[in-house]
Amino acid sequence: MAETSLFGLAARGRRFVYVFDRSASMAGRPLAAAKGELLSSLARLGDGEQFHVIFYNHRLHLFAPAGREGRAVFATDANRAEARRFIGAVRADGGTRHAEPLAAAFRLRPDVVFLLTDGEDGDDLAAADLGRLERLAGGARLFVIRFAADGAPPSPRLATLCERTGGEHRTLDPFALPDAAE
Repeated sequence: MAETSLFGLAARGRRFVYVFDRSASMAGRPLAAAKGELLSSLARLGDGEQFHVIFYNHRLHLFAPAGREGRAVFATDANRAEARRFIGAVRADGGTRHAEPLAAAFRLRPDVVFLLTDGEDGDDLAAADLGRLERLAGGARLFVIRFAADGAPPSPRLATLCERTGGEHRTLDPFALPDAAE
């Protein structure tokens, strides 16, 4: 069992799913910081842990090494290298919809889901999505990092889902992060 983190939110497990917003508002420094932190988190996993990566806007963009879409892979050097290529090719565009990427992540039966978004309250989950996602989560814990201005409150339903799954929610200003390349 490994411990890894994303922007200071640490979690232990054997199966990790990373769900990252790639909407148009993530362009530039926010997406660059997110990609860098994702690669650092993957580097902390051992060969015995599994991971999957989902980037999303209004559609899903799934990591699919060697055509294995929709499945977690072991954190071998080869799979991490494939993930680096996938992550490097991701570009920001479109809108933000959280429900389907979270549902796809929970269907993989992970121990931990890390979600990163800059979504506003208007992008938050619908009330109906909250109950459905809580049931799909099983034993997975959800950790959410929201990029927003310092002091912005968390997205209410995403924060509720974190609490109900035993995870955490953190709001960070991406422009205040050290070493985030543009």
